[in-house]
Amino acid sequence: MPVVTHTGDVALARAEYDRRSGANLRYALRKRFSWMQRYLGPTAFAVEVGCGAGFSERFLKVGRLELTDAEPHPWVARVVDATDLPYADASVDVLIANNVIHHLAFPDRFLREAGRVLRPDGYLLVQECNLGKTTEWALRLTGHEGYDWSADPYDASRPCNDPKDPWSANCAIPNLLFDDLAKFTQRYPMFEVTEAGLSEFFIHFNNGGISARVPYLPLPEAALRVMDTIDDVLVAVAPRFFAAQRRIALRRV
Repeated sequence: MPVVTHTGDVALARAEYDRRSGANLRYALRKRFSWMQRYLGPTAFAVEVGCGAGFSERFLKVGRLELTDAEPHPWVARVVDATDLPYADASVDVLIANNVIHHLAFPDRFLREAGRVLRPDGYLLVQECNLGKTTEWALRLTGHEGYDWSADPYDASRPCNDPKDPWSANCAIPNLLFDDLAKFTQRYPMFEVTEAGLSEFFIHFNNGGISARVPYLPLPEAALRVMDTIDDVLVAVAPRFFAAQRRIALRRV
């Protein structure tokens, strides 16, 4: 029996959200979105690419939040290609990409499109996987998603994933892009890194799955806060081993 089931069934994930046992998923999602709130204002126009089940609208308060995805769903305002955004130049205040970039066939095209549509001093807010050693082992064990360290996310002509499959994944992409921030900003001088950090070990591996079902131990909020504190220590001591998620805030200069 596979460890991970119902992969990519975002309609099921959305329908089951309030029925999930424990506070695990709610805690993980709040952690991944709450840091973004300081970049959002009451008059801002924010666009989320690859919104999946659309959970961001439960956690973020902003003047206008437009949910977009590569696939149509009732909660999706627009079906868009993240590498060819249907927005005018300098028309978006904040662009949100939550665990999306590692699914893109051409990350470079997305980053350049983000630079085009963002207004000056606008932000690209990225929450992504981090391919630490434990994540590598988990992916090998479950076969849930793949990774390829030989990919070049800066190459706009060679795909890092299957262009025909929006759920195709290369979990090495965020590391290849963001481990060397000096190289990143040299390649994309339109962006300034204003925030970067690593997080999550137990919170990541015990959330029950975001757009899939994964076995987990249901826990109350208080226990998850303790677990999160342990995660902070583990990530601080050995980030390359334990960190399973990362966040990056990029200002359009």
